[in-house]
Amino acid sequence: MQELPPLTLVKTWLEVVEQLDIPTPIRDKRNKLLSYYFGSIKQAQKYVEENEGYSQLVS
Repeated sequence: MQELPPLTLVKTWLEVVEQLDIPTPIRDKRNKLLSYYFGSIKQAQKYVEENEGYSQLVS
């Protein structure tokens, strides 16, 4: 099983995908990365939601 990228990086990728003022090739690359690691954008968002509280406890 592959290791997932850090939560902060996943959150950044999600932000890039959602911002329309960022060039399409960059958004497409981040979309592909999220799909590679999580299968879909929705799964990546779910991962962030489920782990965000945990990361705040660890900090």
